[in-house]
Amino acid sequence: MIEAAIFDMDGVIIDSEKIYRRACTELVNELGGKISVELFERQMGLKMSETQKVVVRMAGLEIEPEEFGRRYMERYLKLARETLAPNPGLLSLLDFLSEKVKLAIASSTEKVAVEELMKKIGVLDYFEIIVGGDEVDESKPSPMIYLRASEFLGVSPEECIVIEDSPNGIKSGIRAGMEVLGVRHGENANLDLSASSHVFDDLYGVRKYLETVLNGKV
Repeated sequence: MIEAAIFDMDGVIIDSEKIYRRACTELVNELGGKISVELFERQMGLKMSETQKVVVRMAGLEIEPEEFGRRYMERYLKLARETLAPNPGLLSLLDFLSEKVKLAIASSTEKVAVEELMKKIGVLDYFEIIVGGDEVDESKPSPMIYLRASEFLGVSPEECIVIEDSPNGIKSGIRAGMEVLGVRHGENANLDLSASSHVFDDLYGVRKYLETVLNGKV
């Protein structure tokens, strides 16, 4: 029986992957580096301490990864504060789930940034627990972040369902022993989400599925 739903943030709750792409593109171009599709696909699901190394290496930048990461996150947050909104179907899904199960976020983004962005779009109070990438030693696809979230919720992993949008995130949830639902969007159209138990085109589809699964749960 499902007792908790754990959400990834970037790409699932908010359409942040486009903002990350813009922030990264602007910064890499300013630093004279090379942009590629693979560069964006490789960083999906990673926390910034890993992302900064991937981008600096793949873009051929002459800058310390830590400095790039600081400037990347600064640029991303500036853009996010100006343009961010909840993904279509999110509020409906949260309204439904909040009456049925415990809710948490397990995001590779730093916790303070997650809290700021969730507050901005008006959904922070839905979530009992938030685990940020800065609170775990290993990035997705390690199961660590999802296991930490389930521990804080007081729910066993097999009683949790995960909502993800990246191969690394899906592997993370599966390795934690949880069912994982994949969600498509414009930035992950070419990525393989087939390891998830079901793949949906949007959060409306996720709600429809979970209504069936949770039917009759008080």
